[in-house]
Amino acid sequence: MVSQTIGRIEELLGETVALQQDAVSRMCPGCQSPCCSRVHYLFNEKDILFLKLSGRKSRWRREAFTRKGCWFLDENGCVLEPGSRPFICHTYMCEDLKTAFKRWDPGLMGLLEGKFKEIGGMRSRLWAEYLEEKPRVPEP
Repeated sequence: MVSQTIGRIEELLGETVALQQDAVSRMCPGCQSPCCSRVHYLFNEKDILFLKLSGRKSRWRREAFTRKGCWFLDENGCVLEPGSRPFICHTYMCEDLKTAFKRWDPGLMGLLEGKFKEIGGMRSRLWAEYLEEKPRVPEP
């Protein structure tokens, strides 16, 4: 069951990335105050579980790295592949980006919100499936 859930999350993430790609590539590079430069640590337990169970490299740990902003942002943008980014990086949209989505494709925000909701549900399912499949240690 876990592998099916991971596959569905990956499929949905791919769809959301594709839907956002055009607007993000137009808007984000010219942004004067990018969200990525204002955050620090974004991975939560569900992100880490998804990354580990999907076989992705554990890049969420960066020891002794103290610069301001996201650790994975460089001069060319995010260095993480889209499937390895924290979920918040997919779902957070500034007002400028929301406005651009509405202007270029009025139905896009609703479509994205539906996919994000489904991904959130799948992430919760993955957590539950993992806990069910994980061998339990008997209490003394």
